[in-house]
Amino acid sequence: MFTPSTDHSVGVVIPTLNEEKVIAHNLSALLRDPAITQVVVVDGGSTDNTQAKVAAFARCKPDRVSLITSPPGRGTQMNAGARHLDTEWLLFHHADSLLPDPAGELIAALPSEVAWGGFRHRFMPNNWKLSLVSALHNFRCRLSGVVYGDQSMFVRRRFFNEAGGFDEFGLEDLQFSDTALAMAPSHLLPAYVETDSRKFRQIGEFKALRQVISIILRYERQKKVGHESFFKNYR
Repeated sequence: MFTPSTDHSVGVVIPTLNEEKVIAHNLSALLRDPAITQVVVVDGGSTDNTQAKVAAFARCKPDRVSLITSPPGRGTQMNAGARHLDTEWLLFHHADSLLPDPAGELIAALPSEVAWGGFRHRFMPNNWKLSLVSALHNFRCRLSGVVYGDQSMFVRRRFFNEAGGFDEFGLEDLQFSDTALAMAPSHLLPAYVETDSRKFRQIGEFKALRQVISIILRYERQKKVGHESFFKNYR
């Protein structure tokens, strides 16, 4: 059973793999939010300049930014980041997304009975096809309570530990949501996380949407999820 907390500290975990194009902009935005006290970037073996760019931030802001490494895999990397932080709130954030301003304050102000949740989602730059994807995405979240990774999931530390953290071999966001929903309802904040749509546009919006829906349906039917080829590009 979830026990409410009066602690309001917020730490961010960002898993990365070759994100040199976006990571500096993302970190700059996070550091403008005074309610975010710690940011840990967990790199899974980038071969570009991702680690060097994060290290530069860590040298300038050693009290707020850390760089660690782990074996690749989003679930593995996010679990490693969670262990590195000592904040009450763990905010799991993608490198190619931008949080609303000020996300940390919105999370810190949540009632003590809220255990976990996420933000609404939209793409940048946008078009009608991507707007449709986001609208369906947000409707599905309100209906089911399932929070996807690109909604920047936030979880109280004790609740995260009690839920067993992220699965390291599958669809970590869906599997964590399944476990968490059996323990406490999710909370959807009205502000929007904006995700760079470049990967969806490269794949093709409708093709990507069909593949995501197929993955979700197969997962919910407890079938083997053959997602590797798709997420090689998308993730």
